[in-house]
Amino acid sequence: MHLQIKASLCSQCVAFLRQKVAQFDARNLEYLRLYDRTGVTARKGVWGRCRYPSRKKKLGYRIRCCVSIAQFPNPVKWAVGTRRLDARRWEWVWREDQFRTLEEAFVWIAGHEAFHWLRHSRQIPGRNYETQANRFGFAWLEEWRTLAATSEGRVK
Repeated sequence: MHLQIKASLCSQCVAFLRQKVAQFDARNLEYLRLYDRTGVTARKGVWGRCRYPSRKKKLGYRIRCCVSIAQFPNPVKWAVGTRRLDARRWEWVWREDQFRTLEEAFVWIAGHEAFHWLRHSRQIPGRNYETQANRFGFAWLEEWRTLAATSEGRVK
């Protein structure tokens, strides 16, 4: 797997992302690309894409993560599930949070897109739904926040 970074991320964050990906079989992961698009595009926020393997083109999984946030903290609101109201009605369950740094935004979107890769390659259980990918991204974010908050904050 090639980690390609076109963003000013701290070395701790890069090591954290490498460690997270290294926990899984990344032989079919062509690359994980991180782009800081702040000031380059009119689009704002975070977005990404996980492309699935192509036998015809002989390519593996390809993950691209983009962030375009000019000011931190940046409030976010993502659907993380649904709740049944009655026999016929459901409602979305939302999580409101904020990205305090560029690193936090990249960790979240990398976790979200990694979920699609891991679920499609059957390395983790579950369904390949956006709500589950959002929860996976938040799990990575919480782990990153815990690590970053420690006095040493080193990734082994």
